[in-house]
Amino acid sequence: MSLTRPTARRLGLLCAATAAALVPVVGAVPAAMAAPAAIAAAHQGAVARQNPGGTMVRTEQLASGGGFVEIYRVSASHYWGRIITYYGTSVIDAKGETVALQDNGEYTFLTPQGHFGDWIAVSGKNQFRGPGTFTISRGYTAIVEQTGKNQWRAKLKRPAGGAFLTLQTHAVDDGHGGLSNVYAGEEIVDPGGKAIYVVLSADGIITSFDPQAATGGEPPADKCTATRVQSIGAGTLAHMSNRPSGPRVSFTSVYDDGKERPVLMPLDKNHPSLPADAGILARITGANTAAPELVTRVEGGKGAPETVTAFPAIPKGCRGTGTGTSTVSGTSGLPERTAR
Repeated sequence: MSLTRPTARRLGLLCAATAAALVPVVGAVPAAMAAPAAIAAAHQGAVARQNPGGTMVRTEQLASGGGFVEIYRVSASHYWGRIITYYGTSVIDAKGETVALQDNGEYTFLTPQGHFGDWIAVSGKNQFRGPGTFTISRGYTAIVEQTGKNQWRAKLKRPAGGAFLTLQTHAVDDGHGGLSNVYAGEEIVDPGGKAIYVVLSADGIITSFDPQAATGGEPPADKCTATRVQSIGAGTLAHMSNRPSGPRVSFTSVYDDGKERPVLMPLDKNHPSLPADAGILARITGANTAAPELVTRVEGGKGAPETVTAFPAIPKGCRGTGTGTSTVSGTSGLPERTAR
């Protein structure tokens, strides 16, 4: 169902029952090996799937500090992110509609236009359990009520009053005798072009986030992030990025089924090298300098030559960019979003 007015951007409706698990990244996996068995998914809504392609345009930090997200642009209406933690890697793919996932109260949110949010929900502050009427981010009001067993809806009102949107969601059978949440929500843009992100889950919990930035339109690539992809041997690719906060690298490999999946653990200036039992050598040197390098040895064993690859240089005089404008026209009617 398409929007009937430009007051909000749709949030994709994801359920954990359809989500693949996080992929463990504990050591090198040869390209010829079959895909590893899935482990229990921590992120509800996370999908581990084939690399959708595109170009990495920036990285974003997870609010918990436990990892980061590489943001890729496929087209003006298709962005995806590789979520990288020190325990696993997953993919969030916003192809045509916004997607969200959560891990123990940490929500990750991405729109098809590349708008990203990650926040930790705090009960009574930016998260509330229905039924009830709650003031959420930027003075918006949410009236949350239960409409049936494992079925909830939230009527959203503007700070000046007047309902303008209803969210509806429900739980689904997870195929294992339990229930999985389906998320519904919106990116709501005010007349000044600033947005909030709202997510309603099937257990009656509503959470919101104010990115405190103008988000209308497609944001430009982060001009302070330089990226490159480098083959380091044995079918393994190093996805390298460098920005003022330091270098980062994640690793993927193409399996027999043709799908690209993460391997190894990611490296950054706080975790600059793989453990000794990883099976290969990989470390970042000069992480706090203007010319960091990635040192690797994938084949040949101990004593074989090491390969040194320079991280791409950060552009001189780079500054954070990204402003946008959006307008909201006032029309009658109350659009409704129902989880599928």
